[in-house]
Amino acid sequence: MKKVLIVTYSQSGQLDDIVKNVIREIESESNIQIDFEKLIPDPEFPFPWPDMSFWDAMPESVRKIPSKLKPIGFNPDKKYDLIILGYPIWFLSPPIPLTTFLKSDEAKKVMAATPVITVIGARNMWVSAQEDIKKMILENNGLLKGNIALHDRHQNLLSVVTIIYWLMSGKKDRYLGIFPKPGVSDKDIEDAVKFGKPIHSALLSINFEGLQNELIGIGAVELSPDITSIERKAKKIFHFWSGFVLKKGGPGAKERIGRLKMFKWYLLFVIFAVSPIASLVFYITYPLFYRKIKKNMAYFRSVGLK
Repeated sequence: MKKVLIVTYSQSGQLDDIVKNVIREIESESNIQIDFEKLIPDPEFPFPWPDMSFWDAMPESVRKIPSKLKPIGFNPDKKYDLIILGYPIWFLSPPIPLTTFLKSDEAKKVMAATPVITVIGARNMWVSAQEDIKKMILENNGLLKGNIALHDRHQNLLSVVTIIYWLMSGKKDRYLGIFPKPGVSDKDIEDAVKFGKPIHSALLSINFEGLQNELIGIGAVELSPDITSIERKAKKIFHFWSGFVLKKGGPGAKERIGRLKMFKWYLLFVIFAVSPIASLVFYITYPLFYRKIKKNMAYFRSVGLK
């Protein structure tokens, strides 16, 4: 009997819906045993997310500073044939609960020499977070064999407005009846079942080589070169801001509220005023860097780590 561990963190439930469809085929197999672990922070992060509470999670997310989790339910000494990690993106970084898990002794035990597949539900920028995840999996001696990254397909600035509305209101509907629905589309979530077949085959044969290429072939990873370029630059800026805020204390410290407000308005200005110009410049200069961009896109679609 094959054994699978599924570890997820999701505030809104969207990520859990995606994972549920990804595993539908293997879940129906009688000779596959699945253990589910939904990570629960202690204390829990709120949803919907009050304004400053949301921004207050930025420094620890970016710097991958672990927090606390409620006790896990699976046996870390159990040997699994596959681990599936499902996560959303916080500030171009892994969410704090998943970072906390991946830096735990339990993760180090359970992931050693075990194939891992990551499943992401994002707005549109997930590459930087996945690079962080790749490193933490490697530190645990895990074997990353596949990645599925679903994202909001709407235009960048529209998706910023809708994701903020969703996070602050808890409503995944059309803001003002004008904007598109936020997050990964219902169709893409439902269509995630198609990823189950190659995962199922790899699991039964215990041969995960070539799995990522199969997943890419059926649309598991789609990237926009201009968005990826903006994201890579933004991650460096986030690193600076996170350090700037942390100088005023840890999570919830009143002393850092002023700096968090500065970051908030800086980020919104950059997104709405600077990023459209950055995209334009990217495409104007695209022919000059075509080979390098193509190479980078191939790398970020892969499960390799530089």
